[in-house]
Amino acid sequence: MQSNKLKLLIKEGLKKKINTKWFKVVNLILLIVIPLIINIDSIIKFFGGDFNDPVVINVIDNTNKFYDSVSSIYKNSTENLSSQNTEIKRSKKTSTELEKEIKEEESNDIILEIDEKNGEYTVKLTSFDYVDSITITILTSAINTTKTNLALLESDIDTSLLNEINKPVEIQRTYLTEELDENYELMTYISSFLIPMFIVPFFLLVLIVIQMIGAEINEEKSSKSMEVIISSVNPKIHFISKIITANIYAILQSILFILYFIIGIFLRTSITGKTITASFGPELSEMLNTFIQSGMLSNILKCLPFIIIMIILSFIAYSLLAGILASMTTNQEDFQQLQTPLMILIMVGYFISIIASTYEKSSFIIMLSVIPFLSSIIAPVLLITGQIGLIEITIAIVLLLLTIYLLIKYGSRIYKVGILNYSSNNLWKKIIKSLKTKE
Repeated sequence: MQSNKLKLLIKEGLKKKINTKWFKVVNLILLIVIPLIINIDSIIKFFGGDFNDPVVINVIDNTNKFYDSVSSIYKNSTENLSSQNTEIKRSKKTSTELEKEIKEEESNDIILEIDEKNGEYTVKLTSFDYVDSITITILTSAINTTKTNLALLESDIDTSLLNEINKPVEIQRTYLTEELDENYELMTYISSFLIPMFIVPFFLLVLIVIQMIGAEINEEKSSKSMEVIISSVNPKIHFISKIITANIYAILQSILFILYFIIGIFLRTSITGKTITASFGPELSEMLNTFIQSGMLSNILKCLPFIIIMIILSFIAYSLLAGILASMTTNQEDFQQLQTPLMILIMVGYFISIIASTYEKSSFIIMLSVIPFLSSIIAPVLLITGQIGLIEITIAIVLLLLTIYLLIKYGSRIYKVGILNYSSNNLWKKIIKSLKTKE
């Protein structure tokens, strides 16, 4: 009988949430926005932009001494810079002709004119708009290096000695510790993308669940419908139904979010006609291939069951606490007061998980990663980055299970007393008094 009432409450609760205009409008917006963000470069190209067209640096070398050296140095310097989509070439046109073309087309191309007068070199850089600081820095370095080499050559220094002077020094890196992961740098780089992808959706969903439970309970209390419901349903069943409904809603929203992301990826592969990794460019494709070949992906997949367990338990714990706090309030303003400490916990976990890679294997952060409510955000991040192992994650899960047990055992007492209490005074006293009441 009670199980049928629980199912009915869950069904009606989900129907009420899913049939709202807010749910439909938000998901329609997400369905449009997420694929658009994933395909933003294709959209820009469609309206006239093209990321594949490089900025051309037109070199007018009136001295016939600089171009080869400057071109070589510039290409070597920008070879591994993904932000530099530039091409340097020698121009046969005059600066006046190039300036006219750039001005008419409002092009981002650059004119670099080098002259020599009375033994002194002058360099003039012309562009339609601002030139980024990286390009300026590399060009300045290349010109100054070339000028130094020319001065050495004109001083009749032996060519072999000059080559030896200009030969770059290679730094050999040696690590004395045997515990260092050879893929650490790659993992750190990839984690800078993976961690926000995990933290931000989790953070937002937790906030949605907390707000949803608080708003729904306060709405039922404000409309006096709570008295009608409790007259036919056990408060504990009502409490559990709210928790289950909120978490099913969170899971449903997560599935929809993933579905929108998959749609965006599918559209991208269809538009570009390339594989998923290749559609994002050769650099990302190479990075992902290296990531897979290094074995780090398999390690993350091994951690995935523990991460999923942590996420599910965390949602349950946050939901239980939100339901308990909401039961002791009579309106949304009162709930906001009790909700503040919970929000602080979430924010602390959020910021610590972001800076965890900076303070690698910090004992303090590892200790925080097993504390309930904080562990929900910190522990999965540390597990992915290899800062904690199965022992720490198991401790975090056990402590989270213990917290859930205590919240259900004592929280149901608070909920039973709180949902029919319409006084907004002395909230914390009411909580303590409820804990002393036996079920």
